[in-house]
Formats: sequence, structure tokens, C-alpha cells
Amino acid sequence: MSDASNDGNPLSSDPVRISDQATAVEMTARIIADARRRVWIRSLDLDPWLFDHADVLDALRGFAIHDHDVQVLILLHDHAAPQAAQAKLLDLAQRLPSVFQFREVDDPAYREDRSAMVAGDAGGYYFRAEGDRFEGSACLASRARVRQLKERFDEVWERSRVISEYRALGI
Repeated sequence: MSDASNDGNPLSSDPVRISDQATAVEMTARIIADARRRVWIRSLDLDPWLFDHADVLDALRGFAIHDHDVQVLILLHDHAAPQAAQAKLLDLAQRLPSVFQFREVDDPAYREDRSAMVAGDAGGYYFRAEGDRFEGSACLASRARVRQLKERFDEVWERSRVISEYRALGI
């Protein structure tokens, strides 16, 4: 990892500072690979620099097929951008619709929060206060922080609309 504020030990409960795309991709893939049953993703537009990366897609694919009771919940601000960009994650999600669920933030109060995150139920997270940038913080072993992020995620998720446009054949 290129810029670690905790002496390079991502298994510490102290977060590492993410300051480059390569480290962001590495941490995201690891968070997803380490997850057992749930992955939560909040993104403005399914960042192509992150979610179209082969390492992240491989981690998502591996997670999605490793067990029958897994879920990836994805909360977006803009559902049209990934479709227009032909996001590779959408192809994977259409092949595994029982695993991937998408919703779009439509409440103006929640749309003001432009943060992004990836978190897994094993305690890993990557949080970006400004969702259109890759700079943020990450940790592979912080269940308490993941619990906080998940609580906020769940609150917004419950008040967001299902993105039915992503379903294969539109049904």
C-alpha cells in the first residue's frame, strides 16, 4: 500500500489513508473478498475507475458465487450513468440477480450526502467523504466503523427507490 497512516498494517483497527487509485482498488477488492455474507456499496455513479477494474470485478464475482446466501446491496445517486457507460458490474449483476440489489437515492435530504463507501460484514471498509474522488480512508478490521456505516446505509436504503431499469429484459 502506498500511503498508510498506521505503519502499513491494514489489519490494524486504525484506518489507512487512501491517496491513490491503485490502493483504492486493492483495498476494495480485499474488503469484498474478505466479506462472508454481505457487501454494502454506496456510490454516486458506480465509479468506472473502481467498479470496472478487473480485480474488483473478480472479487465481486468470487463473493457472489461462493455461497448461496450472499448479498451485494448497491445504493446509487445516478442510475443512468452506469447504464450509459455500459458498466461491467451491471453485466455481472444481471447474471446473478438474486445476489445484487440496486436502489437509487431519491430523497433530496439524502442526496446532499455525496459520500461513497464499500463495506463488508467481516469488518472492512473504504469510505470517501467526497464520492467523486478516490481519496478516503480504509480498514480491513473495524467492525465498529462498519456498523456505523451500515446504519447510515440502511437508513438511506429504506427510503430509496428500487432501480428496476437494471433488471434483465426490464421485467
